[in-house]
Amino acid sequence: MQHHLRYLSCALCTLFAAVSSHGQQHAFRQFSTKDGLAQSQVRAMAQDEQGYLWFGTLGGASRFDGRQFVNHALSDGLPDPQVSAMGRDAHGTLLMGSGSALVRFTKDELRVEQLPRSSQGARVMALAPDAYGRTFVGTDGGGMFVRDLTGIGPLEGFPNDTASGVRALLLLRDGRLLIGLRNGLLLWDNGSCRKVPVGDEEPKAINALAEDRDGSWWVGTVIDGLFRIAPNGEQTAFDEENGLLRNNVRCLLVDDQGRLWIGTKFGLNQYEQGRMRVFTIHQGMPNDNISCAFQDEEGNLWFGTDGAGALRYTGDRFVTWTVKDGLCSDLVMSITADAQGDLWLGTYDNGICRMDGMAMINTLDGLPNNTIWSGLKDRNGDLWFGTSDGLVKLVNGLVQPLSTHASLAGQPILSLNEGPDGRIWCGLRAGVAVFGNDGTVTRFTDPNKGPGRSVRNMARDRAGDLWLATEQGLVKYANGAFRRWTKDDGMSDNTVMCLCHDDSGRLWAGTANGLTCMDQGAIRNFRLAPDFGSNYIDLLVTDGNGRIWTGTNNGLFVFDPDSLMAGRPGAEHITLNDGLRSLEFNLNAAHFDPRGRLLMGSSGGLVYHDLKRFPSAPEPHIPRTRITGVRSFLQTTDWAGQRTGEDRFGLPVGLHLAYKRNHLTFDYIGICLTEPDRVIYRYRLNGFDQDWLPPTDARFASYSNLAHGTYSFEVMSSVRAGEWSEPVSFTFEITPPYWLRWWFFMIVGLGLVAVFYGVARYRRLARQRHERTRQLMLRSRMLQLEQQALNANMNRHFVFNALNSIQYHINKQDRATASRYLTSFAKLIRKNLDASENDTTTLSEELERLELYLVLEHMRFKDKFDYKVHVDGDVDPGQAKLPAMMLQPYVENSIWHGILPMEGHGHVEVNVRRKGRDRLEVSIADDGIGMAQSRDAKASSTGDHISRGIEITKGRADVLRKLDLTDIRITGPEDRIDVTSGRTKGTIVIIELPLTDGWKKAEPGLRTPPDLLTFDK
Repeated sequence: MQHHLRYLSCALCTLFAAVSSHGQQHAFRQFSTKDGLAQSQVRAMAQDEQGYLWFGTLGGASRFDGRQFVNHALSDGLPDPQVSAMGRDAHGTLLMGSGSALVRFTKDELRVEQLPRSSQGARVMALAPDAYGRTFVGTDGGGMFVRDLTGIGPLEGFPNDTASGVRALLLLRDGRLLIGLRNGLLLWDNGSCRKVPVGDEEPKAINALAEDRDGSWWVGTVIDGLFRIAPNGEQTAFDEENGLLRNNVRCLLVDDQGRLWIGTKFGLNQYEQGRMRVFTIHQGMPNDNISCAFQDEEGNLWFGTDGAGALRYTGDRFVTWTVKDGLCSDLVMSITADAQGDLWLGTYDNGICRMDGMAMINTLDGLPNNTIWSGLKDRNGDLWFGTSDGLVKLVNGLVQPLSTHASLAGQPILSLNEGPDGRIWCGLRAGVAVFGNDGTVTRFTDPNKGPGRSVRNMARDRAGDLWLATEQGLVKYANGAFRRWTKDDGMSDNTVMCLCHDDSGRLWAGTANGLTCMDQGAIRNFRLAPDFGSNYIDLLVTDGNGRIWTGTNNGLFVFDPDSLMAGRPGAEHITLNDGLRSLEFNLNAAHFDPRGRLLMGSSGGLVYHDLKRFPSAPEPHIPRTRITGVRSFLQTTDWAGQRTGEDRFGLPVGLHLAYKRNHLTFDYIGICLTEPDRVIYRYRLNGFDQDWLPPTDARFASYSNLAHGTYSFEVMSSVRAGEWSEPVSFTFEITPPYWLRWWFFMIVGLGLVAVFYGVARYRRLARQRHERTRQLMLRSRMLQLEQQALNANMNRHFVFNALNSIQYHINKQDRATASRYLTSFAKLIRKNLDASENDTTTLSEELERLELYLVLEHMRFKDKFDYKVHVDGDVDPGQAKLPAMMLQPYVENSIWHGILPMEGHGHVEVNVRRKGRDRLEVSIADDGIGMAQSRDAKASSTGDHISRGIEITKGRADVLRKLDLTDIRITGPEDRIDVTSGRTKGTIVIIELPLTDGWKKAEPGLRTPPDLLTFDK
């Protein structure tokens, strides 16, 4: 009685555990900072046009290609580490909301666009790009903005002053925009907003929005649960009382099957056709604190968590039962169906339990040991189990006592098989034992004539012969004798783990190093994958479709035996990405029943697969293939100067390479987020390869020693050798070396002619330059001689006139004036004599000589004119050089031909000022009769030494400029015209001189005598 009460108590406890756990364990693939994610709190997700999946976290943005992450943070140009919103605009550009800025990702660069200044302190919380190139931007603290071709500005018609806290955006299929606020819901339509009531009249804080297939709106709130607003306005509320995990709805997603996914702090709800399902840590989620949801273009569902990274829901093609779902253990070692079709599970550590949880048997119920290795239903419907301590028989769920001898006590029973005569064959550590119908036991333990050690599995062929998987090879028992096959006979390995027969009667043996098929005595070996774990085969089981399921230490493989024997690829590899929670399967823990249920024991629980619901593997997605880069000599290369441009992804266009740069590496990728580890590639280099190269999983291709020519690199990708993507290509050209160009041969042919011609031309030009230089030097020398002659001539005339003036003042007894005149005259004569010995002089010396000349002429014609010499304060006349006596002819011209012929008093002005940074300008101006009248007056005279001096001065300046000795430019003399009356008011000449040593203060002493009224201090 106590036994039955305990049995019932255990069954009820198990049933309660199964019910409270809400069903089987679903598979979610977790990606965290250990996998390369920037930060564990995911706030937003989006997929760009190349297929990359982006995650916005509180520590930057991460780009994911299915295998690895590339992170972008503050150091990469992100304005704020918190990325709270993501989207893709109509042009395919990825957009991110980072702090109070909008970030665009183009050509592998982040480009930041700040929100208007009026939104300072606001944070971008939601983005909604439309089909017209606009992007609606919702901020918390700044209201709504819209980005278009003109920039970012406030959204027309949105009340930013009263609705600044935007939490969610939803662009409806009809182009209208739903805006979720901290205090309600708004509908924006073409520049106008209206409030949308949610539930009762009390304003709701909106967290999430979604649109259903029928046009209904789903509205998730912060504390008020979930609302459905039908197209006719009817509303339905969902809260914790009718199945919602939490009234705080964080995110909403309607997937491509029309299912609504509801993310909360305590897990996920799935709402479909009125049924609310639950996904929490009890249903297999690594973490159930959900913050955002997204479905990629392959149909994968992604969920961002608050602290555990991102999760990918792998679907329910494969689900796993564990102790959380009512199993007595996670380690199921055998699965046996009884006469009623109920499944009995033998476990590694907790005895036997019925799968429906209504029975559990362990050592307290009569089991000799709780470790179960094998199970069998005999022809009478009784169940047999092999334990680590002998054989057990169950009748009607109760342990049937066996004698110590019959139970093989103390010996592990690794495998069981029933013979045609009803005897039970038991695989032992050392040989086999046969349990007879009469209770007798026959042993085959001879190491030489017996089956060998560790008989792990047994199977009978169509003829009734027994095959045994042992540690010492494959063994067949027929006609009372054992025959062995080992590696010496062609087996993959001596350690055979499992056996099964296919529909054609071929025997398949799983070994520790591959798969072996025995077909009418012929042995063929197969490797399921290159790695060791995929070829360590733990179980084999056939399904109702003729396929063989293979459990290994690296996941599941399923293949069609005929295809494999024919050499056609096609073994499907099922891994964590497909929903498995563990890759390691238990030894011979497999069962398939007529109802299409396939169950297999793994280290992570009991794997269940419904073949009626999923009769075949889903069609593989076609990867998005693209060439990501081109490298030279395996190094990242900047192709500037060797290309004509870039495509929109940063790949060089019109690449022309020198013949020495002929070792190239092409990087490429095929993005498949569903099965990233099964993407394979084929590529070729047109112009080098004859055909496509064999498939490879490498994501780069290198070519070396390429000859010159035009090439096109092409690559395509596939998943599981399915349909191949369209090839993508990259065209480039390697230019030939110079010795193979046509012009090189022409140069060689014309080389001698060109050399002779060049030498002759060079000599002729050299002679011409020498002759031209000689002539210019002679002309310069002639001008110098003429200048000196003119100086002598001027000195002669000037001396006579000066002596007459001195005599005049002496006769008048005006000794002071005569003395001053004589002193100035002596200084001028001395300076003129000094200047006649030199080619050039400084401007300061020339101005001093000019002042002495003006002083003497003023004393001579005192009542006829006055003068002024002015040097700007920032001018250093000692820094400029000019030919001696260059300025005096122009001053003489002003006095003698401009002022003296006029009636009345005249004025001569000499100004020196800066022109630019490295030049001086000297202007000599008078208010005389002008050029026209002076020219008429001089028409009858010849040999005027003043006019001749001006011509010589200009000619010498020209010669010096042609010889590149200096750059003196002379403008004038020319008339000065009164703008108002149009009449001539004198003449002016401008002389520009180069500077050599910058600007300094004017030298002291270069001043007009202080007793003259025209002196400008």
